[in-house]
Amino acid sequence: MKYLTRKNIGWVMTGLLALALIASATFKLIGSEDVVKLLSSNGLSKWITIIGIGELASIILFIIPKTMRFGALMLSAYFGGAIMFHMTHPGPDVEAQQFGGAAAFLIFIWATAWVRGLNLFGD
Repeated sequence: MKYLTRKNIGWVMTGLLALALIASATFKLIGSEDVVKLLSSNGLSKWITIIGIGELASIILFIIPKTMRFGALMLSAYFGGAIMFHMTHPGPDVEAQQFGGAAAFLIFIWATAWVRGLNLFGD
C-alpha cells in the first residue's frame, strides 16, 4: 500500500493518457487510413499533420511537471474542439453522437491534473 500515493497514482494516470494520445497523434502524423478518411471527409485533410503536432505537443507539455498547467489548458482546448467536431459531424448514425469519447478524455485529463496537484485557483 505504500506505493498507492497520490503522486504515483497521478503518474500512472498520466502514463495512460500519454499512451493513448501519443498513439492518436502518431496515427495523424503517419496518415492512418481511418484518420485520413474521417478528417478528409469533413474538409480537414490539409490540417491532419498540424492537428497531430498540436496533440503531441500538448501531451508532452502535460507530462512535464513545470508545464503541466499549460499542457492541461492546451489539451482542454484540443478536446473542446474534438467535442465540437463530433457534435457537428456525428457520423453515419446521427442518433448516437460520437463526442462521448472526447468528453471522457477531457474529464480524465482534468481528473489526472487534479490528482497531480493542479490548482487553478491558487498558487
